[in-house]
Amino acid sequence: QNPFIMMRNYHVFLLLVLSSSVESLRLTPLLSTCIDACQRGCQEIRTVYGQGALSNVELKDESDPRSVLTEADQAAQRVIVQSLRTEWGDQKLNIVGEEDEEDDDTSISVSSLDRTLLNDGEDYDNDEVDIDPSDITIFVDPLDGTREFVEGRLENVQCLVGIAIDGEAVAGAIGIPFPSGKGDDNMENEPPSIVYGISGVGAGVLGTPLKRGPIPLEQHRNDPRPHFATGDSTAPVMKACKKALLWEHGGSSVLYGGAGNKLLAVALGTVKCAFSHKVGGPWDLCAPQAIVQAMGGTMTDLFGEPIKIYEDPSCGVRGFLATPPGEEYFHEKVVTAFRKTEEVAQYQKDVCASL
Repeated sequence: QNPFIMMRNYHVFLLLVLSSSVESLRLTPLLSTCIDACQRGCQEIRTVYGQGALSNVELKDESDPRSVLTEADQAAQRVIVQSLRTEWGDQKLNIVGEEDEEDDDTSISVSSLDRTLLNDGEDYDNDEVDIDPSDITIFVDPLDGTREFVEGRLENVQCLVGIAIDGEAVAGAIGIPFPSGKGDDNMENEPPSIVYGISGVGAGVLGTPLKRGPIPLEQHRNDPRPHFATGDSTAPVMKACKKALLWEHGGSSVLYGGAGNKLLAVALGTVKCAFSHKVGGPWDLCAPQAIVQAMGGTMTDLFGEPIKIYEDPSCGVRGFLATPPGEEYFHEKVVTAFRKTEEVAQYQKDVCASL
């Protein structure tokens, strides 16, 4: 039996649990259009890069060099959001993008999105549960890894479109605009890679086959294993987390730019875990979390509790911890190791006091 058809059977059960109201919107065609919109976002990023338009860079927060905003961020968000609004206009979907600009730009002419990318040549409309559109939020990070994009570290750049239902990450698409990590003339022969998935069901890839997997990235192959993916934060809580992991498990803390990039490395088994003490917003986590869970991985906040950022954006200060498929016990050990440190205990106390 076709494995995707088998996944859809479980996916029907999943939706029965997540939604009891009946409306005119179904998950698989919605995910299909998110994949298509993600492809369009990737193309906008590639176009801006190809035009050399990286001189138009702003800081959303003048005190934070990580808050860079480029023309590519804005162009990708406009095309993604407008395409989805045009396609699903009757449902009035709640779409939340990272860039706080006017998304309903009617000056953009967009064609219909493809609702059939995942139907495997069969009609899936007859075996899916309808979802109330008011229960759905689509989170868009048009360019995850903007600072890396500006610095030319293109292998870190992603485009994220995630679907949350009733405050839980359910499905999503991770777009990789530069599959080889290069923005050279070969781009014309190398379309973006799109990794998609439904939490607890399964995942797949469209476009260029992934050029990464369970083998460590080239720049990390000489680093002792296991590998723990982190950013370059110098916050005391992050230093304590890294120290605790290396003390108990050995290995190396390896640098990955962008939340989506870290979490894809987890989903693929490239790293033993990924963590951060905070994130910018739900758009950073929704699509990657769905794909981590689609591939059988585990994801919680830094303290081992469920991710609640899709209902309450202020929970971004609780960060995330993710481990690959089959590493549930290791996930628990990491949480325990973190909680033993004074810095994490104090950080958790401060976070709880602020929420």
